[in-house]
Amino acid sequence: MKGYYKGFLQQMTPELVENSVNSGNGANKIVYSSISELDMKLDTSQFHISMPLRGRELYNVDGKNHSAEVGEYFIFNPKQEVRATGIFKDNVEGVCIFISEKTIYQAAQGIDNKIDKTLDSPFDYPWQQREFLVKNYRLQENFFGNYLSQLPQNFWLPSVDILVDWEAFYFDLASAFIKGHLQIGGHLASIPAIRTLTKHEVYRRLSLAYCHILENFAEPFSLEDLEKVSFFSKYHILRLYRYIYRMTPYQHVLQLRIEKAKILLLNSYSPSDVAMQLSFADRRSFSKVFRKMVGVPPSEFRR
Repeated sequence: MKGYYKGFLQQMTPELVENSVNSGNGANKIVYSSISELDMKLDTSQFHISMPLRGRELYNVDGKNHSAEVGEYFIFNPKQEVRATGIFKDNVEGVCIFISEKTIYQAAQGIDNKIDKTLDSPFDYPWQQREFLVKNYRLQENFFGNYLSQLPQNFWLPSVDILVDWEAFYFDLASAFIKGHLQIGGHLASIPAIRTLTKHEVYRRLSLAYCHILENFAEPFSLEDLEKVSFFSKYHILRLYRYIYRMTPYQHVLQLRIEKAKILLLNSYSPSDVAMQLSFADRRSFSKVFRKMVGVPPSEFRR
């Protein structure tokens, strides 16, 4: 890494060196950082996932500015030009996760990704079927983010001594990484556009609407709110959301509300309380939707 930083870096895991004809230089490792000021080139000799734990991280990726904050992660692809910069009032804390190509290759075989059929792929890696999209991802947004969010909250802290089978951990991490990539690739493939850059821009903007719903589904819903975050018209939101996520925004809201309703009902909340907390018009409208989606009325599910 070239440049400077004020603060400290600490490697949290043993460096598992990879020696294989399938991989270049690089090893699996996790590095914790607590930084007050920096301007440095980041290591992109292999896949590099950056995940803030406190504060907001700032990056310049191939000449374009990006950022990520708590609840998000960012993927830097091998050979990308990435600099991290910033002067922070309070230390920004985060982890950098490095995954070797060998581990990803082995994980791809383990999840039955048809590697033999992708050897003629235009991408750098035999398991890769589509472009990696350069953007900040919410942890709730895809399979890989969900995997990261389900790890114990103190997992990333260097002061916590956790007994881990690191070989198995990195294999599971790489498997989740590939599954998330394939999920995103499927979303991109479903967008009715020819140019790759157009697909990427559509997906970036629709993912803002998707994440807005994830974070605000219990609040009153309107397409106007999605217009403000995605900068698409209501018509385009409805049409593109169906293409990418196989449902309308409102269907997504209802799906999330009902899953939350199940949890509340099992924790002794009354149907009336649940209806109010999840912004249904009244208990009757909540019960109607719940019965249609679950198959039984809320009162019976609660029992």
